[in-house]
Amino acid sequence: MKMMMKIFATAAVLAALMMPAAQSQQPAAGVKTPAPAATVQHQRLQVRVKDVARLSGNEAYTLTGYGVVVGLNGTGDSDASLIQRTISNIMQNFNIIVDEADVKAKNTACVMVTATIRGPVHKGDMIEANVSSVGDAKSLLGGELLLTPLLGADADVWAVAQGPVVTGGFFFGSTNSGGNAQTKNHPTVGTLTSGVKLLRDVGLGVKNQDFLTYFLREPDYTAAVNLAEVINKKYFGSAAALDSATIRIRVPNEYKDEQRITGFISEVEQLYFATDSTARVIFNEKTGTVVIGADVRISECAVSHGNLYVDVKKVESVSQPGAFTGIGAKTEKMEDETTTVNENAKNGPNFVPLPNTTTVGELVRVLNALGASPRDIMIIFHAIKAAGALHAELESI
Repeated sequence: MKMMMKIFATAAVLAALMMPAAQSQQPAAGVKTPAPAATVQHQRLQVRVKDVARLSGNEAYTLTGYGVVVGLNGTGDSDASLIQRTISNIMQNFNIIVDEADVKAKNTACVMVTATIRGPVHKGDMIEANVSSVGDAKSLLGGELLLTPLLGADADVWAVAQGPVVTGGFFFGSTNSGGNAQTKNHPTVGTLTSGVKLLRDVGLGVKNQDFLTYFLREPDYTAAVNLAEVINKKYFGSAAALDSATIRIRVPNEYKDEQRITGFISEVEQLYFATDSTARVIFNEKTGTVVIGADVRISECAVSHGNLYVDVKKVESVSQPGAFTGIGAKTEKMEDETTTVNENAKNGPNFVPLPNTTTVGELVRVLNALGASPRDIMIIFHAIKAAGALHAELESI
């Protein structure tokens, strides 16, 4: 029996010893000292205001309701304590008294209905919702949602939902002993297309407002200041960055006098400005994904990356007693174990130097030269961070 264990050695990162700077000397007469090379910085990406910020008051609201889907073809809930009680309560709304034990619930299913409102909407508008099975229903295919009130975070009814459920999948057959079942996609979750009717206006009225407030979706002080400066170039002295995410804008008088605040909002949201963010390296160990931000920088260091292989081999043998051994001697099975350690290294230690202010492109090229996989790169970045050479945040998702 042979057992192979492959152990990846963690990347060894050594901070390079920086040579002391030479003392400055006066240049000889007639000799010009060359000017230091200018630091090259990558050009900041210009983005629209409407793509990275939102106007205060235009928020997302989530509505939730509990309802029943009817008309299923024997794929409904089998939980008597849940669906039968629900149907009995619904029947009482129509002055029909039915005992819970007499309810046949194979064609019905209890569901949760959720809808999200994004941006300003008005009373009577129709939006879509998601319908998800609560019990053990096999499929919602062909079902129709009964009238279901949807509640907001304040526990008030914001909307009502009703209509056919579209699943995009199916379940046919039986899962009982000797049965055969076929399933496509996810049949216990469906969509209610334009089946939610709003009972109130939702959104922000912008009439007669003196100030507007924008919030950056990714807070950053530099980005907030840049946005305020761009707005002030077009509307002098009207914008101020209150913090890393909040920009307050005074509406010019000509827009208030002519009732053109919506036009002013449109012009602001079409402006482009240079965004900014903290340097980050993002890991997703589940999928082996590594994302390196454009601002990631590495100080001078040396990286050694290698693979350590440990081979443990077990060989079975038989111990046979001699001819004149005592009466208690018997044949026994024995195991011999041999362990071999091998570390791949070509031409000595594989150290790769990284210069100061390494760019993302240079860093990727070096890591590719090392033959590092995404999971090896995660280990290398943690080691570089521990050595104090990585100037970025490490984040795992």
